[in-house]
Amino acid sequence: MSPRKIVVVDGEGRSVLMSKPRKSSAALAAREKARAKAEEITRRNEELIELAAGFFVHEDQLAKIDEETAKKITELEAAAEQKKDKARVAAALVVKQMLGTGESKKALGERLGLSATELKNYLPAAPLAQEEKSTTGDIDDSSLKNSASTNSETENSEIEKTAPRYSVSSAAK
Repeated sequence: MSPRKIVVVDGEGRSVLMSKPRKSSAALAAREKARAKAEEITRRNEELIELAAGFFVHEDQLAKIDEETAKKITELEAAAEQKKDKARVAAALVVKQMLGTGESKKALGERLGLSATELKNYLPAAPLAQEEKSTTGDIDDSSLKNSASTNSETENSEIEKTAPRYSVSSAAK
């Protein structure tokens, strides 16, 4: 490369032709060092961008796993509720059978370790409807026996399908 010529006017107004000043080797070295540092920073930034992209991919996977887990939990809870409902029906049938033996509600509650409110939760729906109509708030044993005979066949058959039969032998009495 040929050096460029620069025209400079001196203090007396004369034009002087000069060559372009050369860059010092220290300035060239500094510029090269800055360029290398910038390339290193750029390389590190690109590496960090790639790593961050990988992080976000894994974070999305975690979110999907959480969604799938929540869905499975909901399904399991629904299945568990169905099983619990069947068990409640079976327990209600046992309470109904026990009441059919002529035992009082109070004695049944004590025998089963249930409070009066808990025992009422196991009583058939028909006696509960009669209980709301009654002025005393208690269900008498005769209404329980009558309501057992007035339940529809479909309700009884559904309960009997899901509930086990229990009987007491004469030796156990």
